[in-house]
Amino acid sequence: MADSRAKLAEYSKLQDSKANMDAATVFFVLIPASKLSGDHAGDVAKYKGEVEAVETAQIKAGCKKAS
Repeated sequence: MADSRAKLAEYSKLQDSKANMDAATVFFVLIPASKLSGDHAGDVAKYKGEVEAVETAQIKAGCKKAS
């Protein structure tokens, strides 16, 4: 769970950075930079799914929820 949460935080931060860069580049050149360099939306979705899966398994198993 800790690994998934750490990866989620890492890729969320990277994706936020890409979104900010897109906003800046669209203003100047009308094309988001992520169209050229890609983004981390897939990674964010993957780790969100992992965190949710672990939390669901903990609830079903009656485990105390970790923060």
